[in-house]
Amino acid sequence: PNYGTRQRETRWGFHTGEIIDALTDHLRRVVVDGRPVTLVLHDWGSYWGHVVHHRCPELVSRVATLDVAPHFKPTAKGLLGIVAYQWWLFAAFGIGGAPGDWMTRRFAKLFHVPNDNDLNAWMNYPYRNVWSDLLTGRYAKMIHGYWPTCPLLFVYGEKKPFMFHSPKWTDHVRSVRGGEVVSLPSNHWFTHTPAFVETLSGWLERTAADAKTASASSANAQA
Repeated sequence: PNYGTRQRETRWGFHTGEIIDALTDHLRRVVVDGRPVTLVLHDWGSYWGHVVHHRCPELVSRVATLDVAPHFKPTAKGLLGIVAYQWWLFAAFGIGGAPGDWMTRRFAKLFHVPNDNDLNAWMNYPYRNVWSDLLTGRYAKMIHGYWPTCPLLFVYGEKKPFMFHSPKWTDHVRSVRGGEVVSLPSNHWFTHTPAFVETLSGWLERTAADAKTASASSANAQA
């Protein structure tokens, strides 16, 4: 919402709870005949998608997480960088209009965001949400106890000023059946690279049998 063809839908965007409820409802609609789906989550999709998975794990057979993990612990330098860029975009959201749009596109150009000319200040409402979620402890409650055991893939770009994952998360991914961790010599937007396509397609092939097992188990549990 507020992205792509739905830009300028609502000035103040949508809160995390609204988005997660909508995604959960959508997931329940697309899962038919007890056949769980594979989630591929990137950026804000990771922030919301893992909470959705935590809420209804029976609807998901595998999860591929791209660059942003559900659990991360930044370094002091990383935390400063995160605060700096996120509050810049949060400010752009609050200011809005032409100045807010310029701030958003300026940031996007500096960090090589694809299609930066299509961006506007209204898209930044998730930055308001994430700080509200973190400072109130809401996100910690939503993700508490989330250590999924289905096949997991975590892919991250190496060429970033700071990371959005923790060693605890990568260790967990490697510990589960069908779990793989892959680093790519790229920035945050590695989804545009052939290496990522090969990584994802290879993992999907290698974990196909595990996904079928998860689907069968889910169907039996619902019967």
